Amino acid sequence: MKKARSLALLAALSASSAAAQFTPALLQNNSYWGDGKAEFNIYDAQIARYGVPRPCEVLHILVREPFDPKQFVKPEGSPRPETIAVLKLNQILHVPTGLYVYQQMHSNFWRVDNAQLLKFSLTSNDSCGNTYKEARRNGDQLTYEYRTYWDGMAEGKESVAVPANGYFYDELPWLVRTIDFSKPSGEFPVQLAASIINSKKDTVAFQPAKISFKSTERTIDVAVEHAGGIDHFILDRDGPYLLREWTAADGSHLKMKRNLKVDYWNYNKPGDREKALADPMLRHTD
Repeated sequence: MKKARSLALLAALSASSAAAQFTPALLQNNSYWGDGKAEFNIYDAQIARYGVPRPCEVLHILVREPFDPKQFVKPEGSPRPETIAVLKLNQILHVPTGLYVYQQMHSNFWRVDNAQLLKFSLTSNDSCGNTYKEARRNGDQLTYEYRTYWDGMAEGKESVAVPANGYFYDELPWLVRTIDFSKPSGEFPVQLAASIINSKKDTVAFQPAKISFKSTERTIDVAVEHAGGIDHFILDRDGPYLLREWTAADGSHLKMKRNLKVDYWNYNKPGDREKALADPMLRHTD
């Protein structure tokens, strides 16, 4: 009995330590997100598929928007009393693999008031078939649904218990930017579930991981040591701690080539990409 209480206390202290290492300050920064524009980050990338890095371009789009907690979607029309604010991250991958291509988008939605992950979803098309996955917050659990083209995993629904210090690998591009960097270095434990950016049904399991960071004059190097290896994230030393480079344990690599702050949904005409990229007013100040 004493041993069980000791283990429970250790787990609680570990969860508290991890939570204390993340801060909602950037998430709740109205001067940065309150302009109605998105952070539009374009990366030169090498994304590993079948064990081989494939040259491509990856987009990370972050934007604050209203959210209907009943439908778990963005509401349209007049403001509603139940609407809350979320920060959305879309990770968009277009990865050539020989004769065909992977086209995938993963979306995360975090509450602005408490930084809690409310929902994630994935669409995946690898030229063989379509897969859709979605998880929605239900208390301290996520209701996870999937529909894939794979035999034996055509569709399903299950509950996933999320530990107090539990996070998903696909949250990391944003999560590492919310670390408390008031000290020049540090490390802390978390529980980390593997990426769901793939076409098959996942077995979601949270495993021990360690996050550490070291600051230099211009950058912060964040290392995430997990069951699959070590990922390194290079951030700007100062807020908003832009993700400049990401070297993943599987051999994937992203390096930022352009960062914009832009209402990208209004740039949908022929030539608008070139127009946006050439506009110095849309660039983040380095």
